[in-house]
Amino acid sequence: MITTRHLLITGTAALAAFGVVGCSSDGGSADRSGSSAARDVVAYHADYPAYDSLDAVIEESDLVVKGTVVNSRVERMLPETSADGDPATNPQAGLSPEELAEARAEAEADPVVVTVSTVKVSQVLAGDVSVGDTVEVSQLGGTYKGVTYKERSTTALAGRGTEYVLMLADNGARNPYDLLNPEQALYTVGSGGAVKAVSGGGFNNAGRIGQLADRTHRISAR
Repeated sequence: MITTRHLLITGTAALAAFGVVGCSSDGGSADRSGSSAARDVVAYHADYPAYDSLDAVIEESDLVVKGTVVNSRVERMLPETSADGDPATNPQAGLSPEELAEARAEAEADPVVVTVSTVKVSQVLAGDVSVGDTVEVSQLGGTYKGVTYKERSTTALAGRGTEYVLMLADNGARNPYDLLNPEQALYTVGSGGAVKAVSGGGFNNAGRIGQLADRTHRISAR
């Protein structure tokens, strides 16, 4: 059975849309095989910010790195359930304890599932990390408790030695990074250093990794 959930991503990336008050891991790496072990499929439909050019993505990125995935895990993200704050920014502001408990139960029954990949950095194009560091990158989707969650524009990071260029948004010290856009901010590095978009929604003028590094340095220096 396939069901569809609509998620409006109004910030720079997926994690920015949710206040994390709890998460749990499925254990081990994310299951991207699409095997029959999954009982159901939930199809996310997320609206991401779109950019007019590769330069615009680079300019908005907090971190641009080349690296490979060394580990991954699946987590569920629960929207914050708090009666505090401004009703303009928190729809639950002013709810009674009983109403908050009901909202929390609904969130736990229908969580947002993400895959968090640990990426080892082999080249820094922009941002405050070093070669050899690891960064965590969150993407919508994954297999959690027998249910596969998929977002149509998201290509899950592979852990088979594939080299990626990632253009990332910083969500704070306790949260993973996110791609600014799942298609426009994700590229592979192939033979001879050629940088290619993972899907047709990305930009095809990235060139080779050395050219992209020079381009990124110029943009970051503006």
